[in-house]
Amino acid sequence: MFKLGTTTLALAGWLADPSQPEQSQHQRLDAMRRVVQDYGLPVVELSLDLPMVHPTVFDVGFYEGVAELQRELGFACTAHLPFLWIEPSSLNETIRQASVESLHRAVELTRSVVIETYVLHLWGLATALITAQLQAGPERQAIMGALGVQAERSLADLCEILEPRDICIENLEDSHLELTLTLANRHQTSLCFDVGHLAWRGDDPLEFLRRHGDRIREVHLHDAARQQAGTTPAVRDHLALGDGQIDYRAVLDTLEEMRFGGAVILEVNSEADLQKSLERLRQTRATTGARR
Repeated sequence: MFKLGTTTLALAGWLADPSQPEQSQHQRLDAMRRVVQDYGLPVVELSLDLPMVHPTVFDVGFYEGVAELQRELGFACTAHLPFLWIEPSSLNETIRQASVESLHRAVELTRSVVIETYVLHLWGLATALITAQLQAGPERQAIMGALGVQAERSLADLCEILEPRDICIENLEDSHLELTLTLANRHQTSLCFDVGHLAWRGDDPLEFLRRHGDRIREVHLHDAARQQAGTTPAVRDHLALGDGQIDYRAVLDTLEEMRFGGAVILEVNSEADLQKSLERLRQTRATTGARR
């Protein structure tokens, strides 16, 4: 049976006050406590962009506090490795190396915490933006090949400090899914299945689960609404469950049929959306139980 969880972002946001580090630390730890005690969720996903953006707040001491809280409350942890403002596939080698350094630093900061899986974006927002502008042809093929080489170098570096199986490469909104799957297979890593991101591609999440279920160790669940704006799909994602077009009930039913035992992380951006999502999940399970 899968384990349901969420991040602290819905409760505490992305911000911290470097001038009051202890207060910001307590706010984040309190958000973790609320995830477990108030919402009854057994998994907290750590957002490891936070120590990169606020290094004087989310330091080694903070994560030792997380480890202490984990021992007290008995919750599991997953970790989303840094992905904002870094580019592990950058053709600028200085940027690629700095990105790998950020990934390594995030791992080392959290060594005191028991972490089950580490979610990885193989490329950042700039790479996705640039490649989206490329027309099919030799130039695109050459650039994609070079990006693949850089992404693989960064992945190999990360596999030096983490068990490859614990690295879950996430499917993103872009068109690079086949490259993601190729590199995951080559390095024997796992996958993080992001249901909302798949909506950007217009793909069937149940088919994705059937094809790649044996490699998936974590799921990111949020709703999404896909609309066509001319020739370009416009998608709103990270919505509360039931506010979009994804049949999340079918996704969860399929995970149960697969006996998926990993974490399903609700990736929503506000406490209201977290509450709404959990209430709809409770209603779904109550209805399913009544039918049985």
